[in-house]
Amino acid sequence: MTTIKAPAAFVQALHKQPVRCEGVNCSSIVEVTDISQRVDQVKSFQLQCASCFWGKVITGSLQIDPPWDEGSLMEITEEHLLHMEPVCPYDLAPVQFESLPNPRRRARYRMTCWYCGRQEELDWPPEEAKR
Repeated sequence: MTTIKAPAAFVQALHKQPVRCEGVNCSSIVEVTDISQRVDQVKSFQLQCASCFWGKVITGSLQIDPPWDEGSLMEITEEHLLHMEPVCPYDLAPVQFESLPNPRRRARYRMTCWYCGRQEELDWPPEEAKR
């Protein structure tokens, strides 16, 4: 498995953390705007510096094949359950957990990597854990 690390500025933008300007002789904090569309599988951010007018768009790199395997899913889920930040094994970007409505009163989650676009839905606890 080849790991391509998500850029630091992308991860900072996901976390709504300050991003430093990459302009020449400028170290100001840039304005970050999420320009992703609701249907996008990866996030896009516009970076704009008010001091030197440097700007850049950073976008995830859509790569959904191969999907997460069972081992990766278990590792991501365990990190989440231990209140650690789960990361995608393919790009080390944070994985977001979203609770989904479920009429049967079972926990259902969507896990999303906004850098590579991989996504998985799962019930919790898994069927094999109930035996």
